[in-house]
Amino acid sequence: MPVDVFANLGKSSNELHPQFVHLRELEAYGPARGVLREVEASFEDPDGNFVEQFQTTGFDARTFELFLFSMFRGAGHAIDRSHGRPDFVLSNGGVTVAVEAVTASEPAVGGVQPYFLLPPDRSAEELLAYMRDNVPIRLGSPLYTKLKQRYWLEPHVAKRPFVIAIQDFSGPGSLLHSSTPLSRYLNGFEQCWYHDDNGRLIITEEGVDSHVVGAKRIPSGFFYQPDVEHISAILFCNTGTIAKFNRIGQEGQYRSSKMRMIRFGVCYRHDADAAWPLPFAYEVGDLQYGRETWRQGTVLIRNPKAKYPLPDEWLGAAVEENVVQGKVVSTFAEQFVPYRSITQTFPGSTSDQEVEAIKQEAIGREESAQRAAAAIHTAASRPKS
Repeated sequence: MPVDVFANLGKSSNELHPQFVHLRELEAYGPARGVLREVEASFEDPDGNFVEQFQTTGFDARTFELFLFSMFRGAGHAIDRSHGRPDFVLSNGGVTVAVEAVTASEPAVGGVQPYFLLPPDRSAEELLAYMRDNVPIRLGSPLYTKLKQRYWLEPHVAKRPFVIAIQDFSGPGSLLHSSTPLSRYLNGFEQCWYHDDNGRLIITEEGVDSHVVGAKRIPSGFFYQPDVEHISAILFCNTGTIAKFNRIGQEGQYRSSKMRMIRFGVCYRHDADAAWPLPFAYEVGDLQYGRETWRQGTVLIRNPKAKYPLPDEWLGAAVEENVVQGKVVSTFAEQFVPYRSITQTFPGSTSDQEVEAIKQEAIGREESAQRAAAAIHTAASRPKS
């Protein structure tokens, strides 16, 4: 039976997730509400608790499921949600693949825990350490939990590719992380870089044995752990949020003239010798970077040891990563590949000059942050002769 995510369940305001309340009531989320009404019309709830969780403690996780459903439908897959577990069974072109969705969340302390968009202030050194160890540990925990569920023993999953889709809500600003820390943890090595005397970008690989935070230590190389050969790939996403629904609505038939929406962040730079991403900022709806797709913001990281590999470009991710001869090789389905972004809304009366100033300020902040990071990346990165 299709769901109604805005159904009145008779709950008091303090029982509802604050971001659900904003989604339901604020004018700024009108485009998202329009898109969600379309999506929910064909979205099945096999457990019967989807709406209650969407409105309360499971808002982020359930939004992620709605996003995945939209992405898979956009890729042309037939979607079966009748089994209960895993979340999706997809069929297309004679191939059937099972997908389980999971979110990394902050440790539960009771009640509703809203996600906070902006991270705490960290120095460049602190951020590097956080990305190297904290993020892999926070993502590794839910992946390990899902591994222990042994989904591949289910009759409708057995002898078929199985994918785990993950999104990070484990701390303030965690959605601003790219797939790099996860890829490092999954494959057990990291990429190091420097520019040679001719300005060519040189990339090398170095093994990573473990990730340590305080007394917590986990082994790196998830893909090489026991039983992980049953997991064909991990689908990383950092855009499966209400902001995504809002942008897609604003670009389409649910566009609101009562607001102006600006998205900014960093994206892939189409330069073989570039070490830093390209800052961007645009007003949602001007289509400077083309119309946003559901898959934008997704990275499929393939398991090189998978027992049942996925066909290339089958799932519909924006980026696919393969390990080829000990190196990560990425293929892109789209030209515009954001690594992270923030979306802000402003009154519809905001002038073109003000919008342009906001965009330029955002790009300037990104460029300043890159200069600070580049200053730390010293000649110590170059291999010793």
